[in-house]
This record gives sequence, C-alpha cells and structure tokens, in this order.
Amino acid sequence: MTVEQKKALREEKLQALYDHNEKAGGRPAGIKYTDLYENEEDKQEHLAYEYLHDKGLIDYKILGRNTYHAKITSRGIDRIEEG
Repeated sequence: MTVEQKKALREEKLQALYDHNEKAGGRPAGIKYTDLYENEEDKQEHLAYEYLHDKGLIDYKILGRNTYHAKITSRGIDRIEEG
C-alpha cells in the first residue's frame, strides 16, 4: 500500500466514523476483523484506526479477540467539519 493510499484510507475511516456518530447518536462503531496477522486488508484498516487514535481523532479500544470499538472524538469532528 502506498503512502497516498494509507492517507486516503485514514480519511475514509475518519469520515465513516463521523457519519456513524451522526446516525448512531454518538454510540461507538463495532469493528470486527477476521485475522489481523494474516489478512493484509484487516491489518491496514487496523493500522489506520491506530494512527487516528494516536492523533487523538478517535477512541479505539479492543473488546475481545479481533473485535474493537471506534468512536470519533470532538477533535476528529472538528477536523472533518473544518474540511
């Protein structure tokens, strides 16, 4: 995956969490992976969420094996709304 593709994936995931936040009344989104070690798509998605979490744009926490919750933060909302 190129750097540009990684950036686009992060923006896509942040926008999706913004949209989910509006539709779900602020409840977190459930994220399920099939295999974070063997599935490249799962791995890249997880890395995108980890990056957004490290930047303070989302909360991202593990619930169980291959299951996470993700929720956009106020900082993430501001980022989307500021364009």
